[in-house]
Amino acid sequence: MYIRAKLRDITRDDVIRFAKDNGIRRPDAIIRDIVNAIKQFRAVAAKYGVAEQWTGRVETAIADNLKSWGESEETTYATCEFAINGHIIKNIRMEQAYKGNFHLFAEIDGQERKFVIGKNKEEFSLIESTGIANLSSEQLKDMVEKYFTSRSQ
Repeated sequence: MYIRAKLRDITRDDVIRFAKDNGIRRPDAIIRDIVNAIKQFRAVAAKYGVAEQWTGRVETAIADNLKSWGESEETTYATCEFAINGHIIKNIRMEQAYKGNFHLFAEIDGQERKFVIGKNKEEFSLIESTGIANLSSEQLKDMVEKYFTSRSQ
C-alpha cells in the first residue's frame, strides 16, 4: 500500500500526515492500539500453529519496524561489554537469515564477526522458541562466548 507516494521506508510522520489528509481522527491512539496488538504476535502465532521459522521472521520484522518508529524501547543488541581471553566483545545482536539460519553478530576487538547458527546447533531451538526479540543479553553473551571460544581454539 502506498502512503504519501511511498511504498517503502514509510515513517510514523508519513502515516500521521496520511491520516490527517484523509480525515482520520486520533491517529496516535490508533497507532498505539496497533502497536499493542502486534506486540502479541508470538502468542497469537503459537495459538494458531504458525511454524517457528515464520514466527521468528515476522517477529524480527515487527521489532525492527517498531524500533524505527520509536515505538519500542527493546533492543536486539546486548549492550554489555566483556572480555574473553583478552578479546573485547560488545554490540552483540541476532538476526534471522533468509534461509532460516540465525546469524549471531558481535564486535570483537573492534571488528564485526558473524557466527551462523543452523538447525543442527543446539541453540537453534532455543532461539526459535524464545524469539530473537526476547533473547536476553545473557543468552546472547553465552552464545558468543561458546562460538568464539570454539573458533579460537
